Amino acid sequence: MCYFSIVIPCYNRADTVHSTIKSVQEQSFSDWECIIIDDGSSDGTKREVEKIADLDSRVKYFHQENGERSRARNNGFSKSKGKYICFLDSDDFFEKDHLKIVHGEIAIKNEPVALFFTNSIELHGEKIVEQNFPTYDNTKAKYLLVNSLIPARVIVHNEILKTEKFDPDIVIVEDAILWARISMKFPVFHIESNTVIYAIHEDNSINGNNYSGRKRLNGLKIFEKRYPQIIKKLPSGFFKDLMSDCYFRI
Repeated sequence: MCYFSIVIPCYNRADTVHSTIKSVQEQSFSDWECIIIDDGSSDGTKREVEKIADLDSRVKYFHQENGERSRARNNGFSKSKGKYICFLDSDDFFEKDHLKIVHGEIAIKNEPVALFFTNSIELHGEKIVEQNFPTYDNTKAKYLLVNSLIPARVIVHNEILKTEKFDPDIVIVEDAILWARISMKFPVFHIESNTVIYAIHEDNSINGNNYSGRKRLNGLKIFEKRYPQIIKKLPSGFFKDLMSDCYFRI
């Protein structure tokens, strides 16, 4: 048992995964394990991760047949031993005190079965860009759907993820939809510290070149069909606005 499990799904990230794992190894809070789920990579990802794992037993490598990141994250959680689960994409980074700050905030709240999220900064090449995030206003699902949280910003108690998992049929908005689902059943807390670095590049899933509008629309349609109880609790017209934005992107 450890305090944090950091789940990192990766696919053909031999060039970046080392730096991502290093940002975990350099944390000022040391009670963690790092679970790498290789989603069927065909490059040198396995070799790079295993070199690290051979030297640090807290880093654990697992391979799965390509099944996209939702299955990889769910698989990573199934292998985790942490009280709280963090998700980190294989091209993003934690600031040195990320886990320390999160641990402190969780302790103040008496370690609730809840979802926590921090703020982040963006990395454009070598340029750091500060972000302005609206304070969490307790509208829960609406806030989490509008202000989509990259997985690296989110920390979830392991009891929650035993029943609430990433939907493997949803792409692009799979994370926002999971956070929204969780918010209907569990407390959500905003840690207003910039502790995550989000790397912006042409391979990001939000990039227009990756048909993000169409993928987002398809994900929202599945959301509407499978989770109507959440849609009904959203403000009138809100979900239609989300769909309209997707059609505009397309």
